[in-house]
Amino acid sequence: MNLYITADPRNVEYALRTRFDNYPKGQDFSDIFHDLLGHGIFNADGQLWKTQRKITSLQLNTRTCKQSTDQTVNRTVEDKLLPTLKYFCDAGRYFDLQDMMLRFTFDTICMVAFGVDTGCVCPTLPVVPFSKAFEDALECTMLRFFVPRKWWRVRKWLHLGKEQGMPEALKGVNKFLEKEIVARREKLRHNFGLSVGGKSDLMSYFLQMDGDAPNDDKILKDLILNFLLAGRDTSALALSWFFWLVASHPSVEKKVIEEVQHVMGGCEMKGKPVPTRAEVSQMHYLHAALTESLRLYPSVPIDIKEILEDDILPDGAHVRKNDKLVYAIHAMGRMESIWGSDCCSFRPERWLKPDDGTFTDAHVPPFHYVVFNAGPRNCLGKDIAYLMMKTVASTLLHHFKITLVPGQKIEHKLSVTLYMKNGLLVRLEPRTP
Repeated sequence: MNLYITADPRNVEYALRTRFDNYPKGQDFSDIFHDLLGHGIFNADGQLWKTQRKITSLQLNTRTCKQSTDQTVNRTVEDKLLPTLKYFCDAGRYFDLQDMMLRFTFDTICMVAFGVDTGCVCPTLPVVPFSKAFEDALECTMLRFFVPRKWWRVRKWLHLGKEQGMPEALKGVNKFLEKEIVARREKLRHNFGLSVGGKSDLMSYFLQMDGDAPNDDKILKDLILNFLLAGRDTSALALSWFFWLVASHPSVEKKVIEEVQHVMGGCEMKGKPVPTRAEVSQMHYLHAALTESLRLYPSVPIDIKEILEDDILPDGAHVRKNDKLVYAIHAMGRMESIWGSDCCSFRPERWLKPDDGTFTDAHVPPFHYVVFNAGPRNCLGKDIAYLMMKTVASTLLHHFKITLVPGQKIEHKLSVTLYMKNGLLVRLEPRTP
């Protein structure tokens, strides 16, 4: 529990790039997540991490994978999210937008990862066993970060508190994925090929890889679970804070909507209610607004590294072996020394070129903005995250006006990811041209 906490970009760069090998995730981090994530990329260090990063990067950057991801995101928005939102709009009912975003990202990431529609997004808001098991296991895992190691280990051994439900939750998660892996191997064995259910998915790619392919079912399960964790919470929470900020800042909302309607107007003339990748790439102000929202409300507000050897940080601080280095991403987004006197203001214009209004982050040093990590562990799914967020944000704002339910208290939940403690209650009205 000996922590050195910093918001100095020099220290962050030093730990994430300059002396990367001296600041791994570490054994404590690995032990906390091991029950759920095993030895997956999010929870690994050293050669194991390098191997998994290599094969994951290879697959995510293929043309086929990108096309499949685009199709999956668009199809899930058009066929599931839009009809569900329209149901609540027509009924005049308020609902928790954060919960809806978590349901959407879970369905989408499951489709991208292993080609299965989990059915979380629909008007009845069902309790889906796999989603519920994953959620319960994740909540228990996150709570381990906030107590001493011996404490959570004793609670696990005695099945106390959240740890009481952990074995059953893990059983539900593992049983579901093991069943899918066996079924996928069987389909591939009978020459069904990469396309499963009319679309490609990461599990199929991994099963057919040569060389560094994960040929063990346990390793494959860990890879898929890590991808699910990385994609579900981060994008859903980023969208939740974005919608709250936009609804609370009418001048920003007006500019976002004007840009979205300009591009989406063309989409609807082609009979498409959801924009393509090429079309969302034209939405520079929306991109800037999402980036600015993440600066103020990063999905992962802090990150922790273990210190392997005694060291001296660039700010002169002496750190000791086996202690922890914590870099506070949430605080870095609000540092006047980094962002200027308006550091706490929601101002998307800081990300736009003054001459043509296009998005740019070239003026921001990479270790000043570490929302997507930086250095060798920079986020492999950044492109997918922006595609998903921009598609959802543009579609929702084009079709609906968001009204926040008055009287609700928006505050952070104690977690490693930046949940809204009480959700985000909203009502929707049809957007008039």
